[in-house]
Amino acid sequence: MNQPAHSHNPESRLLPDSTLLARKLHLPAFHYPFPEGRDPNTDAVEEDVVEWAIRHAFVERGGKGEAVLRSLGPADIFGRMYHRMEREAFLAASIWSAWLFLMEDHFCEAGAYHGSPDGLAQFHLWLREIMSDPRGYDWRPMCREITRRLPAQYAELCFRTGEATADMAQRIERVSSPMQYMRWVDGMTYYFVGTIWQAGLDMNGPPPSVKEYLLGRASFVAGPPTYALADIVAGYEVPANEYQRVEVRRLQNLVSIVISLCNDVMSFPREIGVIWNLPNILIAQGMSQQEAITETVRVHNDVVRQYLALEARIASWASAELQHFLHDMGTLMRGHYDWARRQKRYAATDNYIFEAAAETKAVPAV
Repeated sequence: MNQPAHSHNPESRLLPDSTLLARKLHLPAFHYPFPEGRDPNTDAVEEDVVEWAIRHAFVERGGKGEAVLRSLGPADIFGRMYHRMEREAFLAASIWSAWLFLMEDHFCEAGAYHGSPDGLAQFHLWLREIMSDPRGYDWRPMCREITRRLPAQYAELCFRTGEATADMAQRIERVSSPMQYMRWVDGMTYYFVGTIWQAGLDMNGPPPSVKEYLLGRASFVAGPPTYALADIVAGYEVPANEYQRVEVRRLQNLVSIVISLCNDVMSFPREIGVIWNLPNILIAQGMSQQEAITETVRVHNDVVRQYLALEARIASWASAELQHFLHDMGTLMRGHYDWARRQKRYAATDNYIFEAAAETKAVPAV
């Protein structure tokens, strides 16, 4: 088995002939004909999420880690995606959001398992088993096996991760029906596959094709577990035979692509040369930075139009619960954009000239 490449920093590994952003780029308008909003409990839930992270020793009170977590806004992103949530479910989803940020930072991307997809696969098998039975599975024996391959600081973190993952999953299970909960677990499984693919990318080799990239990106953007939480947090449930229909699965995949491309554009200035970003792949194919951004927004808007056409067809036969879900998919996409353009770490307003605001329209909440 390959050993984790702990010294690797993917953000320092540039594609051939890649240069840092020398000037502001023009950002065409994103097409988002969906309502803006923010759950009124967002700020209070954000405080509870920070307390959870401190309690599990992921961040220190008053330290840099707490400041970074607050800046990321794990509750803010959910509050903007889903505008009216039940308080306990909102907190559970936001804790998962914080957990996801922390796992990606410590173990994926530039973390312990960057360049070691086999090690990350072992780690994810363990996390998946915790999620499958968060109250009954004894995660400690497998944790001890995992930590044999990790430096001391990651070994200690692994035990804290086991405790935190069980707690996080129990919170989601408590506010879900069994069917809803396993939809979320299945979504996490798909996310795990994507992060393993990401960890195995050769940062010094040729970038993946656009087709391969979009397949992988739609997975590690964590779309499936995010929209699996839509009816959980809002207190309704989409019937299983509707949720699993192929048309709804296709619609969900379009949502994942939309938020992937939006995130790629917003994060591009801080990810110059990183091969898990579509503009960088287009640059490697010969485009300028401006051409790559313009093309990515064009593809994004084309996918939104595909989404709207498919949504209209589904709406003709959808139940009231599925109609609610369709509404929530629109606010999810718009809310992700509103969160991303405010992100301090992306600094979009420092790097882009916004040619127009994202289009929107007033749509009554369901």
